[in-house]
Amino acid sequence: MKRLALMGFTFTVALLLTTSAHAGPFVYPGTYSTDDGDFTTKFWKEKFFGGGPGQPGNVLMAVGQGFILQNVVLQSVEECTGDADQWCGLASGDSCYSDEWIYKTTYEGGFLRLNSKGPWLKKGKLKDATDLQATNYSYVDLDGNLHFCLTINGEFDRMPEYSYEIVATFDGTPDNYQMKHDEDGPVFQRGYDFNAEITITDTSSPSPK
Repeated sequence: MKRLALMGFTFTVALLLTTSAHAGPFVYPGTYSTDDGDFTTKFWKEKFFGGGPGQPGNVLMAVGQGFILQNVVLQSVEECTGDADQWCGLASGDSCYSDEWIYKTTYEGGFLRLNSKGPWLKKGKLKDATDLQATNYSYVDLDGNLHFCLTINGEFDRMPEYSYEIVATFDGTPDNYQMKHDEDGPVFQRGYDFNAEITITDTSSPSPK
């Protein structure tokens, strides 16, 4: 009897350990913002594989506390048009709305990964969101500094019940923005201290009434 009890106990412990190992990330849905101090960002960088700013083939990346965005490729650039209430395809209530934007740039591909260093996870990783669709609205000021608002949204490949939306903004200054050149021309642009808001939504849960 004791042997059977011991075997039963051992099986239960093994089952719990196995379940825990395969339970996946513990996700905290919500909206998290650098403005509120929920997490921090490190830098973003665009490599000019296409030959220079605004050229198809350029590759964008960004890194911060608990997230990485990598290998997103520039597809096209168009100049902004519209009126005061509908500029660059944005309505006046949209998160990136501004009548200062001059360019609308689209990026595709790459991946987004979130991990437990950020406030959205207790453990594990949300990996990956791939085949991204990103839209960037931007202008360059008279001092040559870049300003932009980037938006990305979608769901995670392995956990499609969780969707995400990212809005990242950047205001370049001589202290936080760099355009790197070599003898052949521009190589990359990079910025620090950008702001971001990341929203994680559990689409499998019913919305509160």
